Amino acid sequence: MTIPTIVFLILAVILFMINLRSGRHWAGLKSSFRQLTLALPVILLAMLLAGLLEVIIPEEFIRRWLAQEAGFTGIMLGTFGGMLMAFGPYASYPIIATIYHAGAGLGTTVALLVGWTYLGLSKIPFESSFLGIRFTALRMALGFLFCILAGLIAHAVDLLFF
Repeated sequence: MTIPTIVFLILAVILFMINLRSGRHWAGLKSSFRQLTLALPVILLAMLLAGLLEVIIPEEFIRRWLAQEAGFTGIMLGTFGGMLMAFGPYASYPIIATIYHAGAGLGTTVALLVGWTYLGLSKIPFESSFLGIRFTALRMALGFLFCILAGLIAHAVDLLFF
């Protein structure tokens, strides 16, 4: 078991015990299984997608464009790739992990993750309609710089310590 699994198990047991005292444990379990039935198909398909992606990405592409040796080019590709990923966390994390384990550099992977988090293009219509175009443009510009900076810092750490 990994540490996050153990932590989640401990928290689940604690919350179950708290709910058991109040007699609401069955309601909590029903709610949990309802959420599981909604999320499980997405999780399974995301794992399938990640596995298929792992074998379809040519090693040469990873080495040339995404590996540590790609440097700034990999960071830029990671940032733009993150912007384009319009998936939720159930799909994005397995895809990002697959790209990382396939040989992408730490800087590229960090830029990809930060780009997905801060720059997702799928959020722009909602954000601009509620907060305005000016706000969205400024946030995107600052977020882009932050992605590049985070990627460069991760790349430097990768070069110095790994």
